[in-house]
Amino acid sequence: MPIYLDHCATTPLDPVVLDAMLPFFREAFGNPGTPHPAVGGVVQRAIRQAREQTAELINCLPNEVVWTSGATEANNLAILGSAEDVPNNKRHIVTQVTEHSAVLEPCRYLESKGWSVTYLPVDSEGLVDTDQLVDAITPATSLVSIMWGNNEIGTLQPIQMIAEICEKQGVAFHCDAVQAAGKVVIDLQSVPISILSLSAHKFYGPKGIGALFVRNLAKRFHIKPRVFGGGQEAGLRAGTHNVPGIVGMGAACTIALKNQSQWSSHTQKLRDKFEALLRGTLADISVNGSTTRRLPHVSNISFHGTDNEGLLTMIPDIVASTGAACHVADFTPSHVLTAINKSRDSVASSLRFGFGKDNTDEDIQLAVKLLVSSVQSLRTEV
Repeated sequence: MPIYLDHCATTPLDPVVLDAMLPFFREAFGNPGTPHPAVGGVVQRAIRQAREQTAELINCLPNEVVWTSGATEANNLAILGSAEDVPNNKRHIVTQVTEHSAVLEPCRYLESKGWSVTYLPVDSEGLVDTDQLVDAITPATSLVSIMWGNNEIGTLQPIQMIAEICEKQGVAFHCDAVQAAGKVVIDLQSVPISILSLSAHKFYGPKGIGALFVRNLAKRFHIKPRVFGGGQEAGLRAGTHNVPGIVGMGAACTIALKNQSQWSSHTQKLRDKFEALLRGTLADISVNGSTTRRLPHVSNISFHGTDNEGLLTMIPDIVASTGAACHVADFTPSHVLTAINKSRDSVASSLRFGFGKDNTDEDIQLAVKLLVSSVQSLRTEV
């Protein structure tokens, strides 16, 4: 098996999560809408427990958690759902240039419908300037959308300050916390975020299930449904519940809440050692993004004098990526690295590594050895 260093793209399913899910593929297969207590009642209780488990991870109320099919749907519901029924004089959104495409594309769609969108720049570390955010918010602004931690370079935005600015200005604040959940503490009782997106497969849960936190969901004054049907999820997200996925996400949240401090310490130590060994062996490499305000599991490195596609083909025993998994196949340059003013060479020679709870010191030693050999070989060919 290759050394898996692509935990930003997805994580392996934790065995405990799988065990929790299996009964709901077999004997407890019922539809939660079925009135019989031995069928619908069983799965209703499981969904309720998973909602409580997910709420515990981010410290919110269980009735503020809305199930979705993943982060892309959650982000679309947050942005496009917030845009429904907005008066013409409130059709302005503020976001920033290094957001995931699941945020940027809905914003571009709204632009095509006549909305105004401000894309805040970032500095060389990928950080938003909060003074620029204050200046960007106008009486027409209805939503600010800024991610917690970047999926390519790991930069952690000043979320507490951003949330407080939005609260003071009376503007809803959506935060894509997909890459941060399970790695850093998210406390929605102390951070006044309005809407927050999660995805289970980023923290050892199943694919195809996510959640959207909506503060004061019972009031639901600032978000409308995008999918219509049976009225599930307080009318915000119709469709039969994905019970095994929901149960799996709940289990993953419980495991993450218990272990995130240990996991974060472990992955940060491995990542820091990985970067130190590479710096001590190879010349002309650079770590992209912030070295201080960064998610503990993310490392984005430019191996100058190489090309990332060629380098990946030379290290089949390492699983890494050239950027966001959803854009790797189209070979487009990273919009994140471009936004932090990296040179063409830096962008073209960059690889993203994502470390996980099951990686070992031996993995790091071997990965560095394989990388050094491949980089030196590529540079010799140039």
